[in-house]
Amino acid sequence: MYFEIADLTVAPWLLLAWGLLVGLVFSTVWAAGGIIASVGMISVFGLQDANLVKPMAQAMTLVTPLVAVPLYARQCRVVYRLALLLGAGGVLGALLGSGLSHRLLADMSLFKPVFALLVFVIAAQLFWQVLRHGAQSMALTRAMRAAECYERQVRSGGDLCEKGVVCVEASFRRFIFSFGNEHFAFNPLLPFFTGLVIAMLSSALGVGGGFLLVPFMSIVMRLPMLVIAGTSALAIAIHSIASISNYIRLGIELDLPMLAFLVTGVVAGSWLGPAVSKHVPENGRRGLRAAILVMIGLRYAGVF
Repeated sequence: MYFEIADLTVAPWLLLAWGLLVGLVFSTVWAAGGIIASVGMISVFGLQDANLVKPMAQAMTLVTPLVAVPLYARQCRVVYRLALLLGAGGVLGALLGSGLSHRLLADMSLFKPVFALLVFVIAAQLFWQVLRHGAQSMALTRAMRAAECYERQVRSGGDLCEKGVVCVEASFRRFIFSFGNEHFAFNPLLPFFTGLVIAMLSSALGVGGGFLLVPFMSIVMRLPMLVIAGTSALAIAIHSIASISNYIRLGIELDLPMLAFLVTGVVAGSWLGPAVSKHVPENGRRGLRAAILVMIGLRYAGVF
């Protein structure tokens, strides 16, 4: 099937299958969805317009949060204040990043090396995280205990919100919430400025930002992956809308027929993701995320 704006001929079933993969991966581990979407359009479908790849990939990753966040919310796995702080900084970052990228990374020959470098750095960092997983700090152990407590509630068939996210304290200086009988605290300024930087980078490269948000929330904030999934999804939705809107304002026209097939697959994968993730151990999600990004990083670094 020929898609005029993208100037590509692609089988619809391939678009549906790739969208399914993006939705499943992104809603399960909340990283690499935008990267996989971009890899599909560049390497699988052959799209050569860098400024079209960016908002198209972000539109795909936007679908997943819109579908999955309500599901995670019913499981009481979303820290709303944290997501809004990340998203607020992310709106400013998305406007800056998309504007700069539209001018400076419009050529695919410039876009690919930058994309490869960032993906490989993040992939290597996550792989290192997996290797050192045995040497856990007390804070990381607390995250693991919280996840295990919640997973026991899942297995017992009890009310998930009994062990889910509950706000304990909220102020301009500190926010505290509980999850799985454990308490987690942070300064609100940290996620705001982090959201700004991550959104600027992710909008410049046309990705959702989960591959940066997830390590930040896991390593720096020491949160359980069960909480990171839904919270990062909401933050990504906020800054992705800002980024896509700015690309359109700058004159980029999305290929809506092509996007429709991709989005249909993403929706199906997004429904499967939350159901899969709550039954996959935290170490398994961590390893899956690292493996996906290592392979993509090596591919775009030209190793294979």
